[in-house]
Amino acid sequence: MKQIAVICFFVFLSCGTVSDSPEFVSGAERSFLMEAAGDSLLVSGEGDAASLMFTSAALLLQPGSARRAELAAKASDASVSGSVTAARLLLETPGGITPFRALRTGGSRIAPDIMSGLIAGRFVLPDYVALMAAESLVVTDPACALEFLQMIRSEFPGKAEKDRLLTTYRAALGSGDIDLQQQCWNTAFDSDDDMLKSKFYHFRGMARGVYGFNDFVDSFNLWPAGDIHAAAYQLLRDTLLADSSLANMVADPFYSGGLWNEVYDLAVNSAFPPAHIVYLGGRTRDRLGRHDLAVEILNGYLDRWPGGSDAPNACIYLARDLAALGLVDQAMQKLDYYENTWPDHSRISNLPWYRGSLLAENGFWERSIPFFAETVSRYPANTTVDDAQFYGCLALMKTGRTAEAIEAFGNFNSRWTQSVYRPSSRYWYGVLKMQSGDESGRGVLERLITDKPFSLPAAFARQYLGVPEWRPFYTDEPLEIWMARNGKPSSVPPQSAVDGLILLQAGCRKWALDLFRLAEEEVGSVYGLADFYLENDVWERGPSAAWQIWSLEGDNRPLDLWRLRYPAAWTDDVTDATAQFNMDPKLLWSIMKQESAFQPECFSSAGARGLIQMIPSTSEYVAIEHGWQDSYTPDILYDPATSILYGTACISGYGEDFNWDIPGTLAGYNGGPHNAVRWGWGTVSTEEFFSRITYNETKKYVEIVSHNYDIYKEIWPEFN
Repeated sequence: MKQIAVICFFVFLSCGTVSDSPEFVSGAERSFLMEAAGDSLLVSGEGDAASLMFTSAALLLQPGSARRAELAAKASDASVSGSVTAARLLLETPGGITPFRALRTGGSRIAPDIMSGLIAGRFVLPDYVALMAAESLVVTDPACALEFLQMIRSEFPGKAEKDRLLTTYRAALGSGDIDLQQQCWNTAFDSDDDMLKSKFYHFRGMARGVYGFNDFVDSFNLWPAGDIHAAAYQLLRDTLLADSSLANMVADPFYSGGLWNEVYDLAVNSAFPPAHIVYLGGRTRDRLGRHDLAVEILNGYLDRWPGGSDAPNACIYLARDLAALGLVDQAMQKLDYYENTWPDHSRISNLPWYRGSLLAENGFWERSIPFFAETVSRYPANTTVDDAQFYGCLALMKTGRTAEAIEAFGNFNSRWTQSVYRPSSRYWYGVLKMQSGDESGRGVLERLITDKPFSLPAAFARQYLGVPEWRPFYTDEPLEIWMARNGKPSSVPPQSAVDGLILLQAGCRKWALDLFRLAEEEVGSVYGLADFYLENDVWERGPSAAWQIWSLEGDNRPLDLWRLRYPAAWTDDVTDATAQFNMDPKLLWSIMKQESAFQPECFSSAGARGLIQMIPSTSEYVAIEHGWQDSYTPDILYDPATSILYGTACISGYGEDFNWDIPGTLAGYNGGPHNAVRWGWGTVSTEEFFSRITYNETKKYVEIVSHNYDIYKEIWPEFN
């Protein structure tokens, strides 16, 4: 297809030499044919070739014409490697987003044109244009980057000002301006922004190379989930493998930052790995469900360092990994060893729970009962006591002791009014009563539905009683009219919101969001801009605006309000990725809402990153599985399109493994597929599986995302 297009290109050019022929094809007609060829190339994945065709088509048209500008925009959007010509065509009509698009397309090569436009005053938001130009030049031409930075006249709100400071520092590093470096450094470290400080340490470390090791360590510690660490690790890897003391310095921030494969790399490839890194290497395999590797590493740790500071915990996790492999007797022996060796260890009061749970997870419910009872009686203040008491109820039910189970569930419900297990306990209490012929169980289930209407146990109770499932109710009233009718009229968007919209459309979302927050301060509320956010797909702020007015009229809410709170965010990226992996886009939005609340720069204490909160080690396996490893680094996971693509690839894999059972898929994604199996997925009912989830976070996650999904299925029928 590409060759055909190139041939056509030369044919069209040759037509230009016969302008006096009556059969002459006009420039507009040739432009149309070239655009059609470009469209074909774009469909076949030839972005740069398509961009060339669109650019050539634009050049055949009159400068300043709307069609020429439209084709320049198509050339810019199609370009993969960048195009200076397309960028210059864009700048012929310097509208609001034009200079930003030109910089994305032309990069540093378009800088002279941008500088001319700034000097001539041709651009709106010139300070933001100058900042973006400086960022594009900071590596290749730091002196020119400083020229752009000097053109900025006003202080930015929020992140743009921090980006300005960091770009100035990087340009000063590149140009050798020591005084400016120190000035920027002092400003950054007078703030309380650890992320900004982490970046400063990182770029100073990169400038120093292998001599910047301490800078890198400080950078890792300040922001373990940073989007800057991959290059540092590659630079330092050989040094870390050779020097165990240095490796020890990065072990904990790497582990907490989700760089588990890097920790594992150091644990298994160092000639003399430090004990703590070996322990953490075993933990990474445990958390990823590679129980065989975890057993090997943790056994090795205990053999080499039986008195090590991590030895008690290594023994506990080794027992759990052995149990996960079905080696129950060996696991129990390890727990006996733990009890005898470290009787005063901080986790010794958890021991009966460990014993009971690994027996129950392997089907030895009868043997588990005394250990659950021991936890309740001997360690009543332990954090595992509600787990143990609830699992004791399940054990009675599983072993056919129905009357005892009913009594035990009733006692649990009375004692643990705030436990995450209580809705499931109420469900089983009601079901077992009804199965025993006691109709009071119906009332138990009906009260559960009333008290916890959005919980999964309430959904199970509806199904058991034959009650219709919960559905969101909405009206067709426009949001703006509904708000005004309820005394909360929409505000006129101030100039800061209009400027933010330009940045949003230009792809500068993080800068736009700070202008939207400024606009919210100016109008006196978030909800005042609700209609503006709905109309312009401001997914990051819309849900907050919706939440503020959610209860204005009870359950009488317009569809617009539901859609504002539960948006179809990053629509094109989501629909493309989910179509590629045969996944329901509404499920991905349901997950995205819970994972990040539609905040692309979100990160967790465990190192999960981006819209879908992918852990770097999991993402690396996704990249390898799909042949993306050449372009993968953990640093790309904050990019929305990347997070969506990797998240969809990962979740769809779990979906296939769990037959697209929603609770199983969600538990597998949040808690690990190996843990979902450990909790009984595939061998017990969905009701029992959900009941047996022992991670509080995962239990809440499965419940909330399932509820989100119920809503998305109703309010976005166009994606069914």
